[in-house]
Amino acid sequence: MESMNYLSLGATGLRVSRLAVGTAAFGLDRYGIPGPGNGRVDRAEAMEMLACAADKGVNLFDTAPGYGTSEDLLGSALADRRECVFATKVTIPEDLETISNAELIRRVNASLDHSLRALRRDVLDIVQIHNATVSILQQGEMVECLERMREQGKVRYIGASVYGEEAALAALRTGKIQVLQIALSVLDQRMCGTVIPMAMERGVGVLSRSALLKGVLTEKAQWLPERLSKLTDASRRALATFGSTWETLPSMALRFCVSLPGVDSVLSGIRNRAELDDCMTAMACGSLDPDVLQQAFTLGLDDECLLNPTNWKLEEIDTHLAQL
Repeated sequence: MESMNYLSLGATGLRVSRLAVGTAAFGLDRYGIPGPGNGRVDRAEAMEMLACAADKGVNLFDTAPGYGTSEDLLGSALADRRECVFATKVTIPEDLETISNAELIRRVNASLDHSLRALRRDVLDIVQIHNATVSILQQGEMVECLERMREQGKVRYIGASVYGEEAALAALRTGKIQVLQIALSVLDQRMCGTVIPMAMERGVGVLSRSALLKGVLTEKAQWLPERLSKLTDASRRALATFGSTWETLPSMALRFCVSLPGVDSVLSGIRNRAELDDCMTAMACGSLDPDVLQQAFTLGLDDECLLNPTNWKLEEIDTHLAQL
């Protein structure tokens, strides 16, 4: 087994690998910036990669009912690997404002039962409110519902997966969230100032996702349309800052996240064995040198329109690529 470092996930008592594997690309037909080889990963290949990641010491895997078949695939691949920690999610009902509390409990219960069956587990290690918003967290119904499920023994720890600093702070202020999943990259450092320090102070475990900003910190940055040219320019600045190539930039981007105190585990959505090997190499290299890290802190952007992929209009990128 290759060397892997582990940290305690906040105050949960769980020991998790610094590298975690995200499974959205395994269950969805498309994920991230469109381009060659960006379709769904073959099921057999995905299962082989999950088993290989576990063999290499990865013990934290992130999934969601909203990721297509990924829960079932993860359960099939790692059902017997009891050392592996599964972090799944529960979707906020679109009609939450109008349904009764009893109906909310019924739906959440049904979602968790489905996840338990798909993941082949008797209890769910971590259940995160998927795309938790400020209003949802402040109203508290979803958190209270998950607390009830935890009392029933279906859930070990409650989490929230959020976009934006305000939602992250709202999750922390509930005092009932044990695991917080945030978007974080060398280009999106907005969580570094307040959110991560507060999470550390309150004993909340932090999982970071989007270390490569959905592919912007890879060679795919060159495929973006003119409308997103600022992202391409930012990625090129990162190349110059790190003195890297397009091939080595993803490794440096992962190492940036690993370098930040308070970030317990860094999610990476591997698509093939080469990407897994690259992630393992990045983990082996560890934190960036202090002087390089200081330079990296100058690369952060603040534009929500650029940093939130839901604003990118990926269908337009498909059209752009077809014209190249």
